[in-house]
Amino acid sequence: MRAALAALALTAAACRRGAPPAPPEERREVVEGLILSQSERGRPAWTLRAPLAVMRADDDVALLSDPVMDFHRGGRVVSRARARTGTARTDSHDVRLSSAVVLDSFDDRSRLITEDLLYSASSGRFHTDAKVEVRRPEGVLRGSGLDAAPDLSEIRIRDQRSVLSGTPR
Repeated sequence: MRAALAALALTAAACRRGAPPAPPEERREVVEGLILSQSERGRPAWTLRAPLAVMRADDDVALLSDPVMDFHRGGRVVSRARARTGTARTDSHDVRLSSAVVLDSFDDRSRLITEDLLYSASSGRFHTDAKVEVRRPEGVLRGSGLDAAPDLSEIRIRDQRSVLSGTPR
């Protein structure tokens, strides 16, 4: 991951526009076509892609446009999260997805919908305090707050308010 972040820094420097340098608190690096990935024991664990990332020179956070995260198991993609915006921390490798967040699990055809979702690299799980809706073939769960595995195989919804059986729309 450190190599990917070093490559990100080099790419950011190469993609810099020809504008005059701004004051230190205003310096920004722009990366087009950002791709970050993390592996475990030589196998891909997740991949983050964003068409555009902006980093302030004095910050450990990259602002992402239209981020997409793929989660891998056994050499294949098992789930995909996407959002309109997001952030990636270069120090902790945590990723926050925000605004129209959708996480699809391909194995069990589950879908999580929320407005804010944090992927913690240290725990390998998603967390949110926002309202959530989980659609599964057997029904729909709604609540506020969630802790879940990236493939939605384990989900804990806090303040669960409803369980609807039947086919979700």
